[in-house]
Amino acid sequence: MKNLIILTTGSSGSSVLAGTIGSKGLWLGDETKKLGFDTYENAELVDLDIEILRLSGFNRYDCNDIPGPGIERIERLAKNPDGLDRFVRFVQKSQEHSPWLWKDPRLSFTIHFWAHFLDLKNINFIFIEREPDQSYTGLILKRKIPMSYSQHNLMNDNYKKSCSVFFCRYGLSYLHLTFEDFLVEPDEYLQRISSHLDLDISLSDLRKIYKGKLHQKRWSGTDFFKARILYNFYRYARRDYIKFPRIDH
Repeated sequence: MKNLIILTTGSSGSSVLAGTIGSKGLWLGDETKKLGFDTYENAELVDLDIEILRLSGFNRYDCNDIPGPGIERIERLAKNPDGLDRFVRFVQKSQEHSPWLWKDPRLSFTIHFWAHFLDLKNINFIFIEREPDQSYTGLILKRKIPMSYSQHNLMNDNYKKSCSVFFCRYGLSYLHLTFEDFLVEPDEYLQRISSHLDLDISLSDLRKIYKGKLHQKRWSGTDFFKARILYNFYRYARRDYIKFPRIDH
């Protein structure tokens, strides 16, 4: 079985996907990060990704500022022999637990660093995102992040462009999913994922991880309208963005 890297725009259902696939025996790490829920993200990987961003001159711990992290700066880090030992050791540790699964929204940018130390031919890739209206509605109604719809879409475009550059540069194939496809037609998309990874993933595996309703989208058109209204309330009330948690997943 090959290793797996899930690239994502964040807040995309990637944790549901990672948890479902990881339950089939892929190594998720000695410890996984928690964010009010289990993200199924290797905690050491997340810490190293944050360090890569910092060393590249991007001061945020997440990748949601506009503009996003610079790909060229991140790539240059991998060519600097100083201070790479801990990153190389992490790759070696992961290999010792193969097959492993890496998932962290920051990977959509830091993958340009890790690519220099990974055997890309022995890795499967999945890129998962959400429909913009669905993602934005959850951002506002559930996570209370005051961000305009246009800012949200620009942020997601940064993630997608970085992943596109990576896949094109290395000539890699990948499975492209939206979380809504996964929810509305779970049987079909579980079959596609199983075929892509050469695994047998069932609907019962998904239900163990995802407790919401299947065969429908998470948010309605009315919910999206409410989200737009609520954002305007935040804006006109002049709420300070710094008082709100920054979106991270």
